Amino acid sequence: MFMFSWQAHSLGKAEEVVKKIEIPLPEPQENEARIKVLATVLGLPDKMMLEGTYLITKTLPISFGQEIVGIVDKAGLGYPFKEGDRVMGITGYHVGLGGLAEYCLSPGDSTILAPSTLSNEEAASFLGSFHVAYVGLVHRAAIKPGETLLVLGGAGRTGSAAIQLGKALGATVIATARAKEQEEFCRDQGADYIFNPAEQGFDETIARFTEGQGVNVIYDTVGGDVYTNAVNSITLGGRVVLIGFASGTWGRPDPLHILSKGYSVTGALHLVRSEEERTESIKVLNNMLETGKIHLPPTSVYGFDNAPEALGSLRERQLELVVVRGT
Repeated sequence: MFMFSWQAHSLGKAEEVVKKIEIPLPEPQENEARIKVLATVLGLPDKMMLEGTYLITKTLPISFGQEIVGIVDKAGLGYPFKEGDRVMGITGYHVGLGGLAEYCLSPGDSTILAPSTLSNEEAASFLGSFHVAYVGLVHRAAIKPGETLLVLGGAGRTGSAAIQLGKALGATVIATARAKEQEEFCRDQGADYIFNPAEQGFDETIARFTEGQGVNVIYDTVGGDVYTNAVNSITLGGRVVLIGFASGTWGRPDPLHILSKGYSVTGALHLVRSEEERTESIKVLNNMLETGKIHLPPTSVYGFDNAPEALGSLRERQLELVVVRGT
């Protein structure tokens, strides 16, 4: 049996290189399931893969859509959910089985039931945004009410989730944004202060926003020079959470700087957490959804047959919020 999948066998513009092809219907292995895709989220990693700049994988052909919401079609031995369940999970994009397809494979360790309060379009991006932010801010940084949070890249998918979650947890939130559209978006997510690091220096701006106190937690989705400049404003006992590399390079922690300033650096993934952390995240975030403390930001939604157009829109899009519906 076969299925349709959108893939690129060369780098370039999506409209020119992304093609819908037939590939064999995958068979799930142990602790894995074949998922009928209802929606997948596209963002910066997909754009970078088309450009050949994605640091995690540069293999061809390129398979898009790292996260999905879908229906369990066939469960392998030990998979934690039953056939027919609506779940959210990551995909096998790195082996040609991403979510921009009729079906994908998803490991059980990365999967949770999709909250009934979320539509398919909303659920597609929930794991990689709010669950990552919860692991980073709560489980790794242990942020406290009254502390100041600096979100580097506040207009991105996980950055915007960190703004909302930081506010819900009682923090004052500063966000960086590089365009007016992004600034307005960050403001809508609840950021108290927003600035463009290309136009305003970190040291002076953070000192002004915090009355010279600095920031307690840095949530870094950007990396590169932005990371290097941001950590100068961290407080004694501060925490830096590494999330991503929108700049094209990871932030590079300097051991001597860490030693002299007395802060810690950690990383956060929703794939890397204990069972207790996973259970708590689900309970707390689902409650926050139901009580309106957090919400999924608006997305641009495309149909399955318009996948190249959706990928092409990432070239111009300021916000990482593109969802493609399943077939």
